[in-house]
Amino acid sequence: MSISSITSTPPDLTRASLEGFQDAQAALQVAADAVAGGNADPAVILDVKQAEVTAGISAAVMKADQQNFQRLLDILA
Repeated sequence: MSISSITSTPPDLTRASLEGFQDAQAALQVAADAVAGGNADPAVILDVKQAEVTAGISAAVMKADQQNFQRLLDILA
């Protein structure tokens, strides 16, 4: 694998963390619609909390991936 191929495509972890954000956003939208519709089921609140955790984990993965990528660029510089 050449250096140009490393820098020209986003790492798989970045894509995975973005998909995690999308999943969290979708789950939160479903939960928000349920609450707006008058659904006071505790499971809906748990869905909101799970979406929050998913988004937080995705952010941590993305941050770690970006830091590792920056370290790689520093090494190659």
